[in-house]
Amino acid sequence: MMKRRDFLGLFGAAVAATGLPHPLFAKEKTDFDENLLVFLSDVHAGVAAKCKCAREKFAESVKEILSMNPLPRNVLVFGDIAYLYGLGEDYDHSRPGFKLLEDAGIRVTIGMGNHDRRSEFAARWPEAATQSLVPGRFVHLVETSGVGFLMLDSLQGADNRPLDDKGPVPGALPDDEQVFLRDFLEKRKKPVILCAHHTAGELKVCGRPMTAVVAKTDCVAAYIHGHNHRWISSWSRDKDCPSPQHPKWELCLPSNGLWGDIGYAICRVSPNRAVVKKVVKDFWLPRPLPKEKRPADWDDILADRRASGPYTIHL
Repeated sequence: MMKRRDFLGLFGAAVAATGLPHPLFAKEKTDFDENLLVFLSDVHAGVAAKCKCAREKFAESVKEILSMNPLPRNVLVFGDIAYLYGLGEDYDHSRPGFKLLEDAGIRVTIGMGNHDRRSEFAARWPEAATQSLVPGRFVHLVETSGVGFLMLDSLQGADNRPLDDKGPVPGALPDDEQVFLRDFLEKRKKPVILCAHHTAGELKVCGRPMTAVVAKTDCVAAYIHGHNHRWISSWSRDKDCPSPQHPKWELCLPSNGLWGDIGYAICRVSPNRAVVKKVVKDFWLPRPLPKEKRPADWDDILADRRASGPYTIHL
C-alpha cells in the first residue's frame, strides 16, 4: 500500500524534475473558479512496473492542477484509475494524489472504467458509493452555473471475477441506470454534458443508442469519454436527428500517462458555452523511449495534437 508520505516523495520528485516550485510549499490559495474544471482519464497509476511512467505523469498532473490560480473547483476522472485488474493496491497508489486535491478544496468526481473494480474503489472512497445517484453504481452530477456534468458508470462485469481477470472491455449501462438516465433527461431543463469512460456508440438507453439520445435530447450539450487513449473529436449524430445544423461534440480524452496520447483537459464554463482546451503532454506507443530512440512520427503526432482545438460546446 502506498502511504501518503510515499506519494509525496514521488510527487516532489516529479515536481523537481520540471524545475517548477512545489505547490505544497507555495502561498496558500483560497480562490476557486466554480466554472473551471479539469478532466483526467485513464490514469492507470497501478502497482505494476509498467505503470512507473503513469504514476509519474499522475503526480505531475496533480502538481499542475494545484499550481493553477485560481484553482478549479472540480476535477472529473473518466475511469481506469487502476492498471489492469482493479487491484486494491492500485487504488492505494492513486488515493494519496486525489487526497491532495481534496485537501486543497477541490471536489474530485471519479467514474468507473473497464479496468476498475467497484468493491476495491468503494473501500477507499466510501463517500462516492453513498452519494451515488444509482445504488450499486457510481453515478454523480457536478453542477456549474451554466451546465451540469453527469458522470455515468459504464463498467460491465462483476466484482467477484478472479483477480487476474480484466473483465469485459466494452461498456454498458445496466437497466436501472438506463431508467435513471431516461427519467433524468426527461425532467432536466438546464443543459447537461454526459460523461462516461466508454464511447457513446457502445451504450444504449432503454432501447435507444446513446448517440441518438445525445443528438436528439435538447438538454444534452455534448458527450465526453475516455477509454481510447487518444484525442478524438467527432460529432454525435443520428440519421433521424431533426436538427443537423446543431451538431454536438463527442470528445475523447487521452490517457493521463500510460500509452497513446498523454495529457488531460481543462474546461471553462461561461454563459451559453463550455470551452474544452487540451493540455497535450506527449505521445508514445506502447511505452516511452529514450530521446535518441524516439521515432520521428511520434513528434509529428504530438505537433498535430497541439495544433487542434480548443472545442466550444454550445449550451
